Parts: sequence; C-alpha cells; structure tokens
Amino acid sequence: MSAISQLKPWNCIQNKFHRLSIRRKIVCGYGVALGIAVFGTMLGLVIGDRYFQQAREKMILADQEGGLLSDLQGVLLEIHSHQHEIISILGHKQALQQEDAELFTHAAEAKTVLNQLREFSRTHSRQDLQALLNQHDDTIKVYFQRLIEINGQIITLSLQPQGQTAAQKLLIDFSKSSEVKQLIEFSHELTDLVKTVRERQEEADTAQNQAAMMQAQIIIASILLSVAIASFLAAYTSIIITRPINKLTAIAQQVTQQANFDLQAPVTTTDEIGSLTNSFNQLIQQVKQLLLEQQAQAQTQLIQSEKMSSLGRMLAGVAHEINNPINFISGNLVHAKTYIDDLLTLLQTYQNEIPSPPSAVETVAEEIDLEFLLEDLPKLINSMMVGAERTKEIVRGLKDFSRLDDGELQQVELHSCIDSTLLILNTRLKKGINVVRKYGEIPTIPGYKGLLYQVFMNLLSNAIDALEEKAANNPEFQPEITIITERCQDNTVTVRITDNGVGISPENQRKIFETFFTTKPRGIGTGLGLAITYQIVVEKHRGKITCKSELNHNTEFAIALPIFQP
Repeated sequence: MSAISQLKPWNCIQNKFHRLSIRRKIVCGYGVALGIAVFGTMLGLVIGDRYFQQAREKMILADQEGGLLSDLQGVLLEIHSHQHEIISILGHKQALQQEDAELFTHAAEAKTVLNQLREFSRTHSRQDLQALLNQHDDTIKVYFQRLIEINGQIITLSLQPQGQTAAQKLLIDFSKSSEVKQLIEFSHELTDLVKTVRERQEEADTAQNQAAMMQAQIIIASILLSVAIASFLAAYTSIIITRPINKLTAIAQQVTQQANFDLQAPVTTTDEIGSLTNSFNQLIQQVKQLLLEQQAQAQTQLIQSEKMSSLGRMLAGVAHEINNPINFISGNLVHAKTYIDDLLTLLQTYQNEIPSPPSAVETVAEEIDLEFLLEDLPKLINSMMVGAERTKEIVRGLKDFSRLDDGELQQVELHSCIDSTLLILNTRLKKGINVVRKYGEIPTIPGYKGLLYQVFMNLLSNAIDALEEKAANNPEFQPEITIITERCQDNTVTVRITDNGVGISPENQRKIFETFFTTKPRGIGTGLGLAITYQIVVEKHRGKITCKSELNHNTEFAIALPIFQP
C-alpha cells in the first residue's frame, strides 16, 4: 500500500475533525476522556429516557382511559340498579324524591364522564373508543331521557291510591324495553373495551422495562466509544482553535483603529469560531447600516423640523394679515350697531307720531318687508359680531401655534394649548366627531409651548384619522374624542386623549414610537409623528407617554408632564 493511500483516511478524519464544535475540539484536544465519557453517558440517558418517556406516556394514557371507562361503568351500574331499588320504596314520597335526586346526580355524572371520554378519544386519536361512543350516542341519550320520564311517571303513580301496581308494571315494561337492551349491549361492549385497555397497560409496562434495559446498553456503549475517540484527538486541537481566533483578532483591531467598516474576517471553519466570525462580519455590516440610518433619520428630522418651522412662519404671516382687517371689522361693527339702533329708534318714533304715513311710504315699506327687516337686522348685526369674535379666536390660535420655534422654557397653560389645537382642527372635527373635554384643575407647567402644540396636534390628528377610518366602514358609528386632564400625586399633570376608533393591534403597540414605523398606507404616513412626540415628551420635558389600545374599540394616549423641572 502506498503512502498516499495511507493518508486518505487520515485526511478524511482531519476534515471531519475540522467540522466539530469548539467544545468537542477542546475536550478531544486535551484528552479529557472522562468528559467525553460523560457526554456519551448523557447521550445514552437522553435516548433511553426518550423511549422510557414514550412508554410511560402510553401507560399514563392507558391508565387515564381505563379510569374513565371504569367511572362510566360504575355510574351506569348505579343508574341500572335504580330500577330495582325504586320498587322497594313505592309509596314513600320522601324516599322516592331522594332516589329521584340521586338519579339526576348519576345521570349528570354519566354525561360528564361521556364528555370526558369523547374529548379523550379526539385528543389522543382513540379510534375504537370514538367508534363505540359514536355508535351508542343516540342510545345513551334516549335511555337517559326515557329513564327520567319513567321515573317521574312512577313517582306520580306510586303516590296515588292503587297506583303502585301500575308503577311496578311501568317499571317492569321499561326494563324489557329496547332502550334498556341497547344500554346493556353498550355495557357489554364497554367491558370488552376495558379488557383491551388493560392489554394496552400491560404492553406499555413491558415497553417501559425494555426502554430501561436499552438505556443501560446505550450508556455502556457510549462510554466505551467516547474513551476510544478521546485518546486519539488530544494532540490535534490547539492549532485548529487558535489559528482562526488570531485572524479574527487581527481584523477586529484594524476595524477599531482605522474605523474601516468594509473589512471582513475570513471564515475558514464551521464551528463556533466560524459562527463567531460570521456574527462579527454581520455586526460590522449592521453598525455600518445603523450609521447610515441614523444619518438618514437626522436628515429626515431636520427636514421635518424645517417644515414645521416654515409652517409656523406661514401661520404667523396669515394670522398677521387676517388680524388687521378683522380688528377693523370688529371695531366698526360696534359703531354700526349703535348707528343702526339709533335709526331703528328714529323709525319707531316716526311710526308712533305718524300712524298713517303717505301711500308712497307704505308702498316702499311693503316692498322692502319693513317688519321683517326691523326684526332681522339686529340679529344680523349680532351674528356678524359673533363671527368676527370667532375669527379673532382662530387668529389667536394660529398665532399661538405658529410659535413652534420658541426655544425658551416658559410656564405653559395646557388647556389653552389643547383648545387652540382643537380650533385649528375644527374643520375636520365638524365631520360629526364629538369632542368631550373633562378638564381638571391643573397648574401651569414649565415647557416649550410650540413643541407641546406639536404633540397635541400629532395625537389629535392620529385620533381623527382612526375615527375617519372606522366611520368609512360603519355608517352608524358615532365618533368621539375624550380629553381628560388631572393633577397626580407625584407632582405631574396627566393628559389623556382617547378615541373610539379602529384601535391598534398588540404587535404594533410595541413599535408605534419607533422612527419610520407607521400603520398608515405608503405615501400617507411618514412614521415620524409619534417618534417626534415621544422625543418631545420624554427627552425635552422629562415626562412619560404611554399607549393603551383595544382593537376595534378604543385607543388612549396618556402624557405625564412634571410640574417642576429637575
């Protein structure tokens, strides 16, 4: 035999040894024969225990089935013996009533055991048991129903004069009926099935003993084989283990020193070192991807902040442009009301002094409907004044909301922030959404007013979106938003915003505050609203924000803001 032919088996063994795990290489390399013997022993224990447990499970199932069948036999025997016991107590009302109660109890027990047997047969695929129950299901039901009817008739007859003879005859006829015969047939078949179950118990016991013997044989064989292999692998381990570790260490040092995330460590083994190398390479790529995502996130948030700042400046300009003419209209309406009241007073005086005006005047009065004009003109002026005041409130809300870039910490009135935000969203709220305000007595809090406007805007807009989505699928749905404020004992102010919309699924509730996560369709949601809200509440104001939701029922966001900044 040539030297090359002799090396082939060694190369095959060497390749297999390369594929072993690090733990096995260390055990083999250092000649810990005892350790490998223990491994073989454990392997034998596991395999033997597996067969042992299988046999034990069979025995347990057979015991359970046998116990249920025995219970059913016992309760059927009790019910059957009722026919003989009732003859001796005919005419005794109290004893009959007690016997009737016991019959109902035994019937209920029988139904319970039958249900347990049906469930057992379905769960553990007992075809013979299931076939027996299905075959006699109607028989048992009819027997119980007929027995209860006969029992009631017997009690009624036995308490009547000369009725005991009829009751005895009724009982004897029932004992010869087809229902009783079919139940006796079921009892015989049940007895045969009990014998079969006992045979299964004996088979399971035998299998359990065989599993214990197999377990001992496997343990002995594993110990002998493990000791033989351990003596051969002792000297070969250290080089195979240390070589890939040194390469991985060198690559890790280069990545750390040069911050070069394009480097990759070579994977030369399939053991734990190979897995560690793969994990290291994946970690480098994940760090690189994370840096890119953080950069993109920072850019996106910068764009979002710039959009909000531009929106604030635009709203401030719109509010300023509207403010001047609306103040002019509001101020002149006061004088216009005074002038019109004076003219109406003059007209009333004219009518009182000249009750019969010329025909030309009466004609003009009829053409312009003077009576309606006198009644409607004051209402018209009042409506214009209310509209002007409403417009001034909207302008004030726009001016408050436009302060999104305020960088100074100040005392903020949360009720005012919420009301102004609702005012801005009024066009969306007019679509049948009921807003319930339950404001408590809360103090002002230190915070950034513009950022808090952004928080309430995000939460209320999301609530309106959820309500609109649910209303689109349910025309009878009554959308509602409830806002509750209260002061808590831990020196915080809590704001709860609840809607009865579509809700959020449990798997999405854990991710709603993550950046770029959204449940809305692509192109509608950015995934930044709640993430920015979380940052404003938690990082900027050192508060807390939580979400509780039940799918298709409601969603509640709770914001807790400290009254005193630490």
